[in-house]
Amino acid sequence: MMKKINELNKNKVPVVRIDQSLAKYKQLPLFQDKVDKANEMLKTIGLPKAKKQHS
Repeated sequence: MMKKINELNKNKVPVVRIDQSLAKYKQLPLFQDKVDKANEMLKTIGLPKAKKQHS
């Protein structure tokens, strides 16, 4: 058991456990008012111009 923990600690990849109880929120429109406001702003104003990088 300890050897496995040490191996996990040495890896560069993080160990992540996904909580399956959050799946119920996947299809819900969370913060819908903010999404609507952002979409309206994008329609009227648009995206900012990208700056050209000199190399």
